[in-house]
Amino acid sequence: MMQMHMKRGRSIHDPLAAAYLAGQRTYRAGLIALVNARRRSLGKSPLDWPKVGATPHEVVWREGAATLIRYRAENDASASKPAGLPLLLICSLINRPYVLDLLAERSVVGRLLASGRDVWLLDWGKTEPADATRSLGSYALELLPRAAEVVRLRAHAERLHLLGYCMGGTFALLAAAAGKIPVAGLVAMAAPVDLDDGGMLSMWCRAPGFDPAEIVRVYGNAPPHLLQPAFKLLDPVGLATKLAHLDEKLGDDDFVRFFLAMETWLEDSVAFPGRAFTEWVSLYRDNALVRGTCRLDGERIDLGRLEGPVMTLVADGDYITPPQSSLAIERLSPGAQHETVRMKGGHIGLSTSSAAHRELWPKVAAWLSTHDNMMQTHQKRTPRVMRAHKKGRAKR
Repeated sequence: MMQMHMKRGRSIHDPLAAAYLAGQRTYRAGLIALVNARRRSLGKSPLDWPKVGATPHEVVWREGAATLIRYRAENDASASKPAGLPLLLICSLINRPYVLDLLAERSVVGRLLASGRDVWLLDWGKTEPADATRSLGSYALELLPRAAEVVRLRAHAERLHLLGYCMGGTFALLAAAAGKIPVAGLVAMAAPVDLDDGGMLSMWCRAPGFDPAEIVRVYGNAPPHLLQPAFKLLDPVGLATKLAHLDEKLGDDDFVRFFLAMETWLEDSVAFPGRAFTEWVSLYRDNALVRGTCRLDGERIDLGRLEGPVMTLVADGDYITPPQSSLAIERLSPGAQHETVRMKGGHIGLSTSSAAHRELWPKVAAWLSTHDNMMQTHQKRTPRVMRAHKKGRAKR
């Protein structure tokens, strides 16, 4: 089947996209066949691709490709009403959000539900050709706040918590600093802030020969077959070592299920909306969040205006968002109340590793509960971020 992409309403055959998708299909078929052949030689039963993102949920709101979902505990019929304030999860524009709900035993969503939290997630959806003209501001300062308002109204809450992962963490910080969302507590998980961080991704964005506008001119949206191989090359050694590690662990059913679930997610990225892509690269090139020059759709965003509790989650081995990039939020937002948790491991391990589920997520759940209680204690006080939110709504 020919692979097409849309550019200014025209269908264009893209041989690179066709080759990329064919390669993905070949890799998946070859991987599962090889895994099960080796398992049979070990006297183990064959496995199939596991189901991912399986926590029960309902879609409560849609806008374009985006959906807002509300999760339910497995024993929802007998579950008591969630305690505390609702929590809205936000991921990157280009990664599927079920990384936070990978498998039942590796589900951030499941851990938070088990703590009694009312958990929601904004899924940006699959990028459409019409999204090529959408700005970063339309996502971070418009769509995200509208979804947050639905959460707040449906949950009958004056405020809500935000948890943003990677680019979703940056969006959460931008929206909160701009006073667009009445935030009780904000968890910034591997969120890029200082974008001149010495990492490979930062250096690539600054490379003299790299022109994101040219990609957008040709494709409209920056396609996965260009972006995903680039991200894989950030850790070329890891591509080889993970398969060697798999071979050593083929007799471990739980490990193999986890490996296959991770490969499902890693091969399931979506296109980066064109204009937003060029603006995101510009943030890196200008290091605009640190320099205080960030403007989204003409609105200046100053992280120094951020107030309230902020929890920063950092992975010491993160090569996508190096630790110093996330840690910059502490010095850039002196008016906020900061708490930082650092863990060994990498960018994705914050959400999927057994150590994170054993050590990190109980801490996050406890932190959220603490700031539920603080809100109840000070409920008669209207913090500045709420005043800014109301002021912003009046302007619209």
